[in-house]
Amino acid sequence: MALSSKTMEVLKQLERFTLLDKTTYILYGSDEALGLYRQSLNDLESSNCMDFDVLKYSDRLGSAPEVLKGVFNIDGFFIIDENIYRKLHRNLCQKVKEQIISPSIEKWHKRNRNQLNT
Repeated sequence: MALSSKTMEVLKQLERFTLLDKTTYILYGSDEALGLYRQSLNDLESSNCMDFDVLKYSDRLGSAPEVLKGVFNIDGFFIIDENIYRKLHRNLCQKVKEQIISPSIEKWHKRNRNQLNT
């Protein structure tokens, strides 16, 4: 997936946060995800939308965290606080588990039950 000019511009803007001498928390993602967040944190958390990520920038980390590229459109970002960072990180992990990991485990169990029954 080629990066759009909008994504390239957002990534360029994000680079400036690696120069700050403090910890900065960032939510970035698609227009859909950012729109849900604008409505309320709860709207984003309760949605099925996974087109976002959160980052923690700090000079103490040694290097800038890697931004997910090509996974979803990056249409913008918000500076958030640590509490929101933690909530959205946990929310994203739960969504990944529910949509990706749990179905794989269920499929594995079903396949193994079938093999035991034969």
